[in-house]
Amino acid sequence: MAAPCYLGWDFSTQQLKVIAIDEQLRVIYEDNVHFDKDLPEFKTQGGVYIHSDRLTVTSPVLMWVKALDMILEKMKSSGFNFSQIRALSGAGQQHGSVYWKKGSSQILKNASPELPLHQSLKDCFSVSDSPIWMDSSTASQCRELEKAVGGAQHLARVTGSRAYERFTGNQIAKIYSQNPEVYKQTERISLVSSFAASLFLGTYAPIDYSDGSGMNLLQIWEKAWSKSCLDACAPGLEERLGCPVPSHSVLGPISPYYSQRYGFSPDCKVVAFTGDNPASLAGMRLQEGDIAISLGTSDTLFLWIQEPTPALEGHILCNPVDSQTYMALLCFKNGSLMRERIRDDCASGSWDEFSKALSSTVAGNSGNLGFYFDVMEITPEAVGIHRFNRDNQKVSRFPKEVEIRALIEGQFMAKRIHAEKLGYKVLPRTRILATGGASHNKKILQVLSDVFNAPVFTIDTANSACLGSAYRAIHGLVAERNVSLADVVKLAPEPRLAVTPTPGAEEHLISQTGVWSLRCGIHLTSVDISVCCHMGSFSNHRRAPRGRGVSGCCSSYLLADVYNSSGLMNTGVLEDGILLKKQSKPCRVTEGLGPEMDLLLR
Repeated sequence: MAAPCYLGWDFSTQQLKVIAIDEQLRVIYEDNVHFDKDLPEFKTQGGVYIHSDRLTVTSPVLMWVKALDMILEKMKSSGFNFSQIRALSGAGQQHGSVYWKKGSSQILKNASPELPLHQSLKDCFSVSDSPIWMDSSTASQCRELEKAVGGAQHLARVTGSRAYERFTGNQIAKIYSQNPEVYKQTERISLVSSFAASLFLGTYAPIDYSDGSGMNLLQIWEKAWSKSCLDACAPGLEERLGCPVPSHSVLGPISPYYSQRYGFSPDCKVVAFTGDNPASLAGMRLQEGDIAISLGTSDTLFLWIQEPTPALEGHILCNPVDSQTYMALLCFKNGSLMRERIRDDCASGSWDEFSKALSSTVAGNSGNLGFYFDVMEITPEAVGIHRFNRDNQKVSRFPKEVEIRALIEGQFMAKRIHAEKLGYKVLPRTRILATGGASHNKKILQVLSDVFNAPVFTIDTANSACLGSAYRAIHGLVAERNVSLADVVKLAPEPRLAVTPTPGAEEHLISQTGVWSLRCGIHLTSVDISVCCHMGSFSNHRRAPRGRGVSGCCSSYLLADVYNSSGLMNTGVLEDGILLKKQSKPCRVTEGLGPEMDLLLR
């Protein structure tokens, strides 16, 4: 009898990938179909169509179905034994949506095993080109949604995120407003993940809690659709979405189509598919208190959070492997390209020289602080390069070695500050799992370890969403018996310890973190400025516009949040307008801060 195995799928932007693992978690098969190269008839670029307005971005649904046909035929030709598969699960690019035409459920259920699936389903989609995560054409729908539910912060508290143009609810609202007849002809709306699960199930698969958290529609606490959000997007939306389910749910046996065409066992189970980011959390085997940091073109944080506090920046999602906890996502646009520019400017383009310069300076950078945003940053919303010396004076340049440390410390301080703003807490058992290009540089990882005061490990995350899906297929079979994913993946290779915190570094970096927060207008409750600013007294702190400063020497202060009238943090006062106020006399200042700007002192 063939040894059991498990399949993990990843319906990503540019390709469809599959991995098979055995019960020892060893990869025994992997393959992919690259959309542009292997399916040229769809004429995609990078797997997508970028429309003439440069805002609308879609992908053809039938391309995804045909890719599945193609990869299964490749597996069959290679002699892969489908009968040994006990369970499968998968991932889909987050936020993308698929619109099933009325009557499609019967076609899906009764698909003929004599035909490739894409031929049976060719007329099943009311929207042939699915909006995907790269789309940014729904700004007006985002404004309407936030207005309907009481503002951006309230929407974040309910759904885990403020309104984002790529999020599915806003995409649905656009389709309903621009093509009401198309919406009327739609009987089911799937995410890319639940669409892919439906192909295997032979019936409409439900949306899972974790991927459903990226729609601006799911109440993340109650794990049910928000009526006010649904009503703000389109009528009759709840029945088109179906009921969401826990991410570890076994949805049912595989469709007879696959048993008859490829030889799958009729007992093979389909475990709920989820988004690619949640699946990557499973693939990287995060546990409570862990952080995964991908140091790539953009830097991304994955956090396992027990008690989140949704904010206007970042995203809170239901945890895909533990339905009682949450995961957070933070994205920083100025990642490797910013690091490479400073390397070129200050280290003659050499990473060795860059590392030597970084090692020549001390943690805390002797009080020198920098913000490096070549392009408009997401978190915080700011742009430009801003340098402040140890005397709290803005300067135009730093010595090269100071510049390098200011960049790296500033990037990692931003990550810790914003993670803690979302409710993350560094625990004694916290591990940082680093991936991406910069994770190969031990000197950069040392700064990361010092800023978070936690050990840094490196992991191989090639195909992490795909591998995480295979792990989740196994977990789905035992999750109802309260077996954790950590128990399931005990045999997987352990991360490799790279660096541990430098003794004494934390006390220097605490002061820098407080000042970094202050400069960016980030609210840290009850911060003692005398502790967090070792750069001398704040009696000469910077003044607000039109002379709206508050005098006084160093003592216990609260920091200020800066918002505009729509609730978004304003960064126009990044260089000026830092305002401190003693705790004993909280006040509200609106005069002189520009149109509809408030400086809220807590």
